[in-house]
Amino acid sequence: MEELQKGDVIAEEYEIINQISQGSFGKVYLGKSKLKNLDVAIKVEKNEVAHLNSLQKEVRILKQLEGVEQIPIVLWNGFYKGMDMIILNMLGKDLIYFFHKLKHFSYQCVCNIAIQMIEILEQIHKKNIVHRDLKPENILGSPNSSKIYLIDFGIAKDLEQNKKSKDKLSFIGTTRYASLAAHLGVEQNKKDDLESLGYILIFFLNKTLPWMNIDKDDIYRIEKIGQMKQEISLEQLCQSLPNAILKYMKYVKQLGHKQKPDYQSLKHLFLVENQKNGYIIFDWNKKDIQEQKFKSSKSLKSLNYIQNNKSQISKKKHYQSISNIQRESQGKIQFQNNCKTFGQKESSEEHSNSIKQVSNQKSIFVDYSISIEQTKVSKFSQYRQKSQKSIFGKKHQKSQQLQESSIIPIQSEQQLYEMEESDLELKYNLLHYTSVFYNYKNPIQEFKVIQFS
Repeated sequence: MEELQKGDVIAEEYEIINQISQGSFGKVYLGKSKLKNLDVAIKVEKNEVAHLNSLQKEVRILKQLEGVEQIPIVLWNGFYKGMDMIILNMLGKDLIYFFHKLKHFSYQCVCNIAIQMIEILEQIHKKNIVHRDLKPENILGSPNSSKIYLIDFGIAKDLEQNKKSKDKLSFIGTTRYASLAAHLGVEQNKKDDLESLGYILIFFLNKTLPWMNIDKDDIYRIEKIGQMKQEISLEQLCQSLPNAILKYMKYVKQLGHKQKPDYQSLKHLFLVENQKNGYIIFDWNKKDIQEQKFKSSKSLKSLNYIQNNKSQISKKKHYQSISNIQRESQGKIQFQNNCKTFGQKESSEEHSNSIKQVSNQKSIFVDYSISIEQTKVSKFSQYRQKSQKSIFGKKHQKSQQLQESSIIPIQSEQQLYEMEESDLELKYNLLHYTSVFYNYKNPIQEFKVIQFS
C-alpha cells in the first residue's frame, strides 16, 4: 500500500498539495480542485484502524446531515492507492491554531463561539445525531468568514440506531473535554455535547482546566479525570468567570438523559454580550475589521476634505454672486437717476415705483446676506462702500485696507465693475423701455433705436 505524495491527483480532479495534520484515525491533506479552483481537505484512514470503517461512518453521518449549515460537505468518497478517503470542502483552521496565535480569546469572542456552536448542535440534534468528540481542534474558523464550523464526525452516533447498549461502554471522546457520562461508560446523549462545549468555553477563558495537570502517561488518567469532573463543584470550576458560564453549566448538568435542551435559553445567556459591539465577530477577525475601519475613516476624512473644499468654493461663488447682484442693483439706481430726462414719457408714479422696486431688491439682498453670515457680509458691504468712493475719484484712499478685505485685487475689481456697468446699462435700458412699451402702450418713437457710446 503506497503513501500519498505531493502532486498526486485523485479522481482526475483533486491534487495533493501537502499534509496538514495527523490523528489517531488517519491523516489530513490539503488539496485543490483543478476544475473548480477550490481548496479541499482530503482525509485518509490509517491502515491500523481500517477495520473500524470510521470514514464510511462519517460519510453516512454527513449525508444524513445534508442541509445543516456550518458542517463539511462531501465532495468525493472512494479508494485511491488502496486507501479509503473522503474529500471535503476546506473551511478554515482549527481554534487551537488561533488560540495559540492570539494567546487568548476575549469574552465576547467566547460568547460568539458559544452562540454559534449551540446553533450547530441544535441542528444536528434535531436529526438525532450526537457528535461525541467536541474539542477546539474540531471547530474551524477563518479570518475571511463570520462563521465557525464543526468537523470530524468519525465517532458521531445516530440515536435512532443501536438503542440497546451494554452495561458499561468503553471511553469515547477526548479526555480533556469529554462529558462525565463518557468517563462513566454511560451512553452519551444531546446533553453530553453541550457539557463538552462548556468545558471548551472554560478552557478558552481560563487557558486551562483543573484536570490538565494529570500526567498524560498515567495509565489511570481517564479514571482520574472522570473522578475530578464528578467531584468538583460548578462554583469552583467556574470561579472568577462571568456568571453566564456558571448558569450554562448548571443548566446542562441538571438535564435529564433524554430531556430536550432549551437551546434558545442557552443562547440568550451569551447574546447580551454579543450585542455590545456587533461588528466584531471573532478575535481572529479583528485585524481585518480594524483595517476596514481605518480605510473607512480614511475615506471619510477624504470625503470631508472634498466637501469642505466644495463648501469653500461654493461660498466663494456665493459671495461673487452677491457682489454681482449688488452691482446690478447699484447700476439700476444710477440708471434711474440718469433717466430723469425722460420724465415726460414716464409718469412720476411709475418712476417712484421703479425706485421702490430697486430699493426693495437691495433691502432683500442685505437681509438675506446678513442672515447667512452676518460678519462676512458686513465686511463685504464696507468694502463696496469704500470701492465706490474710489470709483468717484478717491481711488488711493485707504488702498491697503481695501486690499486686505477684498475678495479680488482692486484694479481687477474696478475693471470688472466698469465692464459690468456698461452691460447692465444696456440690459436695463432694453428691459425698461420694453416694459414701458408693452405695459403702458406708450410708443416712444424717438427711443426705438438706442445708441450707446
